[in-house]
Amino acid sequence: FLNIEITARHFTASDKLKELVYEKIKKIEKFNSSVISCHVILTKENNSENVEIIAHAKGNDFAAQENTDVFERSLLNAINKISIQIKKQHEKAMGR
Repeated sequence: FLNIEITARHFTASDKLKELVYEKIKKIEKFNSSVISCHVILTKENNSENVEIIAHAKGNDFAAQENTDVFERSLLNAINKISIQIKKQHEKAMGR
């Protein structure tokens, strides 16, 4: 069971945005079941929407950050970045 925490800075995250975060973060679990928790920080700045993801796995931490004009795009890009890190780590662990 993956523990997901969402922090919204300078705005209130809509339920729709939160649902999107949960849905996308759950995909990370598929790459590596040892991921135990994720903290997603959503920050609204003047004209950019920043997403930072910090994932804690057994023995490893992963982090990715992305900044675009809309949260949805920032989220997808950050998920892609962190997924690559997690997959690499998982492959390394399996290769031992």
